[in-house]
Amino acid sequence: MLSQELLDILACPSCKGAELQYDDQKDTLTCWNRHCPFCGMPVNESGTCQDSACGKPSTSFVALRYRVEDDIPIMIIYEAEKLPLAPAE
Repeated sequence: MLSQELLDILACPSCKGAELQYDDQKDTLTCWNRHCPFCGMPVNESGTCQDSACGKPSTSFVALRYRVEDDIPIMIIYEAEKLPLAPAE
């Protein structure tokens, strides 16, 4: 189980979002911000990936779920599970 002190300082390595949701049953941390479904990096207002190597536009986005192993968050973007988000309205 992660300590509250650690949860207070963790941020998503992709978008730098600090509002990570911790699920102690699944031992995961989830960032519900909009990320590129191709590479996991953040997207801009128009839905285009902000990563210069990707830069793909999209209309569907993903949240990133990071696993926790032995109380150590594995915050590696390409290893994060991509969870579909509802389309933007």
